[in-house]
Amino acid sequence: MHNVKRQHLSEQVKKQRQLKDANKIKSYKALQSQVLQLKNEQQYNAETFKLSTDLLYLNPEFYTIWNYRRDIISNYYQKQLSKEELIEFFNKELGFIMMKLKEYPKVYWIWNHRVWILENHPQVDWEFELGIVSKLLTMDSRNFHGWHYRRFIISKLETSTGESLALREFDYTTEKINKDFSNFSAWHNRTKLIPILLNSKPTTRFESSLGFLKEELGYLKNAMYTDPQDQSVWIYLRWLLTSDIFIKTLDKDTYIGILEDELKNVKELNELETEDNGVENNWCLKTIVTIEGLLDKTKNETKFTDEIEKSLIRLKDIDPLRKNRYTYLSENYFK
Repeated sequence: MHNVKRQHLSEQVKKQRQLKDANKIKSYKALQSQVLQLKNEQQYNAETFKLSTDLLYLNPEFYTIWNYRRDIISNYYQKQLSKEELIEFFNKELGFIMMKLKEYPKVYWIWNHRVWILENHPQVDWEFELGIVSKLLTMDSRNFHGWHYRRFIISKLETSTGESLALREFDYTTEKINKDFSNFSAWHNRTKLIPILLNSKPTTRFESSLGFLKEELGYLKNAMYTDPQDQSVWIYLRWLLTSDIFIKTLDKDTYIGILEDELKNVKELNELETEDNGVENNWCLKTIVTIEGLLDKTKNETKFTDEIEKSLIRLKDIDPLRKNRYTYLSENYFK
């Protein structure tokens, strides 16, 4: 660690720590063996539930124990408790899960368990849950688990109210992207919402797929010039230029015009990057290859073959880790 003084431990201290760790490992293994045995015996009661809690405190990534915990809830608590008692029990479980999420926000099994609890909860406040996930995404706006969970909550809210929240969620992604252009999860969520909005045309922004596409490309251009090395922006651009939601609603000449405009923008950005950094931008070159390929396909021509080949050759030099990938593309692009 930088600026942290190295500790020189005596042999006695080292041995004490090793002994302490060995005792912890021994206790953990004993608890694990006990819980797995009870699981195999299909023991479902308050004691086995407590033991599962103890084990998950030590290892929240033990998905088998999360599964066992749900079996205990299904086969014991849901059969033994009244509705009021069950509501209290599930609320306590949500509290336990939240505590674990704060410590381990990227463990799949904790998120999965929260979803299961909510789907079995007798009384859920979905707006409250939306507030919870909003707070979690404020802490880490790029946590894709949180975004996936948010989509789940939104679907439940829409079902319960009969109202579409797509426009509100679209504006939420804009808010998050404006704070951090590299928020891939927010860009990805945008791709889920745009088809819904274009099909429903909730505002003038979405009345025309062409008008919206041009507006979105303008918004994206600002992000590209702000951080040309951020892959999130380029992946989203590729989606915009290849998504059927746009291509199938545009005539051929209009689509070609959009591709040519974007090709010009990317080439200009690449020139600026070369002037500033002395080397071409690899994402610009990859995008040039993509757009020229789309133009060739749309025009049924191979006019840009040489341009693609030149870009791939330059990519081999500036991105040697993917050299074999670019060689493969050079040899197979037009097969």
